[in-house]
Amino acid sequence: MKNLNIRSILTTVVSLAVSALALPSTAFAATSPVLTGSSGYSVLGGAAVTCTGPATTTGSVGVSPGTSITGFPVPCTAGGSTHSNDASAIAAQADNLATFGALDQPCDRTFGAQDLTLLSPLGPGVYCSTSSFSLSGNLRLTGSGVWIFKTVSTLITSPGSSVTGGDPCNVWWRIGSSATLATTTSFIGSILALNGVTALQTNATLNGRVLAQSAGTVTLDSNTITGPTCAVVAPTPTATTPAATTTTPASTTTTTAASTSTPATSSSTPAAPKTGFGVHKTNQWQLLTAYGFGAAGAIALGLVVRRFSNR
Repeated sequence: MKNLNIRSILTTVVSLAVSALALPSTAFAATSPVLTGSSGYSVLGGAAVTCTGPATTTGSVGVSPGTSITGFPVPCTAGGSTHSNDASAIAAQADNLATFGALDQPCDRTFGAQDLTLLSPLGPGVYCSTSSFSLSGNLRLTGSGVWIFKTVSTLITSPGSSVTGGDPCNVWWRIGSSATLATTTSFIGSILALNGVTALQTNATLNGRVLAQSAGTVTLDSNTITGPTCAVVAPTPTATTPAATTTTPASTTTTTAASTSTPATSSSTPAAPKTGFGVHKTNQWQLLTAYGFGAAGAIALGLVVRRFSNR
């Protein structure tokens, strides 16, 4: 009976230790890159952007290193401006490339060809496919944090499918080739596609942006692309130098005193613009919980071993 109790205690302690070691995979959660040059874009193509139906975007539309933009301003409307391989589009494409690399974060779960609908609901994390992702119905994102979906190949949705929940500012799709949002798909997040034709079919909607690299093209048809509204980082308070004023005393005549004032100067940093992407911080309570359980398990195991080794 004594041996049975010892075995039971050791099994419990080991189980706690193993559980604790598993926790850091969620503690070191995915982090959102912060876009710079591409932050104001709803659509960015590598080779070309083509719009065939009355699509609307809240942000700019651009292409680089290609130069072809078709369908803007008629029949399609860009909420911002259009940029054909100009300085803005070139900077946006450089940022797109950097962000694509930043999204290559360690996988929490890895699949082959995977219908994401079958995994719903999904909490924050990095979900990877060695093949492709598809979506046949609704994918519901739950909790608070960052979602990164990485696939070496394609992302293809079925007509009428959707992604709901989560924060569009912190949902990212890193696509190795191209993405296709089928008719009436309702989608959220930023789609970064490496190559191929990324298409939003008739009446597909996107709360986010679509950025294609290299020889990648983007085609639109009667779509609505809106940028997510995210928290703005508040400016850092700084000291403000008061205005310096020099006053010339009035003369003995009735001439009014002359006054020379130096305008106030301020070193305060202006608020960051709404880029559509907030800054995600790792949940430190998760870290404390993970290592707390790990430490407790290790201590308990040591005490049990010491106690019974002295008998």
